[in-house]
Amino acid sequence: MELEIVSKETIKPLSSTPPELKNLPLSLFDQQAPNMYIRLLYFYNSYNISSSHGRQLLKDSLSKALTFYYPFAGRLQDGGNSIDCNDMGAIVSEAKLRCPMSEFMNNFNMECEEILKLTFFDEINDGNDQRLNPLLCVQLTQFECGGEVMYVLCSHKIADFASLTNFMKDWAFIARSSGDGDPPTLSSPPQFNGASFFPLELDGGGGEDSRTERHDENVVSSKRFVFEGSKIAALKSMVCEKVENPTRVQLLTAFIYKAALSAKNSVTGVLILVCIIFKLYHSYVPATTLLQLINLRNRVDPPLPATLSGNIISSFIASLTMPEQQEMELWDLVGDMKRNFEEFCKTFPTNYRAEQWGLLYKLHAKESLEKVRNPGDCTLYTCSSWCKFPVYDVDFGWGKPVWITVPEFPWKNMILLMDSKDGEGIEAMVSLEKKEMEVFLQNQELLSFCELKTPAHII
Repeated sequence: MELEIVSKETIKPLSSTPPELKNLPLSLFDQQAPNMYIRLLYFYNSYNISSSHGRQLLKDSLSKALTFYYPFAGRLQDGGNSIDCNDMGAIVSEAKLRCPMSEFMNNFNMECEEILKLTFFDEINDGNDQRLNPLLCVQLTQFECGGEVMYVLCSHKIADFASLTNFMKDWAFIARSSGDGDPPTLSSPPQFNGASFFPLELDGGGGEDSRTERHDENVVSSKRFVFEGSKIAALKSMVCEKVENPTRVQLLTAFIYKAALSAKNSVTGVLILVCIIFKLYHSYVPATTLLQLINLRNRVDPPLPATLSGNIISSFIASLTMPEQQEMELWDLVGDMKRNFEEFCKTFPTNYRAEQWGLLYKLHAKESLEKVRNPGDCTLYTCSSWCKFPVYDVDFGWGKPVWITVPEFPWKNMILLMDSKDGEGIEAMVSLEKKEMEVFLQNQELLSFCELKTPAHII
């Protein structure tokens, strides 16, 4: 596959950002977010995007959208503590790839992502100088069949997945409305006052979150699994007598986590056996912790606006598995996750306006980070669910995407869940150490509930 770079330009907001909005302090959760990009790929089976009119429509509508989402056109400053909303703009590049879209989707892997991200190489400095890095990059790549993939990168410092979803939805709406002649308006414009709800003063000393520590790609392997709705229903029937009404996310997270633990135990089986014989579990075999990320907008009391932009997320320990409990039953794990989630929602997110909430957060952060930052005492797994977000509603006027996914990523022990296009199934990205992934892929129970492939058949 050969990538031809056609053009690259900077798109600035249509209207200049007012002076009083030039400096945007980041919230506590923004500052703790990792210095990385959220990456999404939107595949469109349409010739209209590739036309000169379609290209110009996307750029013009992006310029209008950045007027509302003005921090996305800025740059980080003050060591990542605030955004200079200086209208420097977002980077948009165009490219052509000499292969059919179906072939690219069928063979989608980390090498494919490397091909696509070449056009961003000069703009993204891997965090060496945050003042120079654009906070938003978009690459439009046309396939020889006429299909298109839109590769979107958005700095995690200014947006979580909910914020990025809102931005893409609003950008598409503005593009569809551009023919009306009137200036674009949004019925629910974004809000950028997260720091007023979660100021830095609440910080428990955590600093940047280490959950997303990047690892060598030669050590970590990522794979994509597709769980159809019927298979998820079958999983639910396996635990429904023991656990009342678990969510799809709880079911799949527990199921994947259980398979990952089994793979880890197989790789370190001899050591575990010795420890069991001599009852030295805690001396030589670490416990395992599953950390679940959660959107706080509708969990806090009172709820926050869905349009509140930034990182409005936290995490809780969904499961803590001791060495002697490594072979827990599925319903035990699901029940554990459900109970911990309910307990978290009863205590941590409530009354966030109250003074004592700051003390509660500090205690919560301290306990979580102690486990995260002591890998010798605990092996950490992290799950992030992007389910229930309307990602497939991003229609710029030529139809909804046929597939949305994320590139493969070298984040050790990471589980990422997204809804499939039909809304019934779930696509899971799982990242493990390579030796553990080899064993993970041989788990027949796991493979009986999912397909290890990309959904190119939907084109």
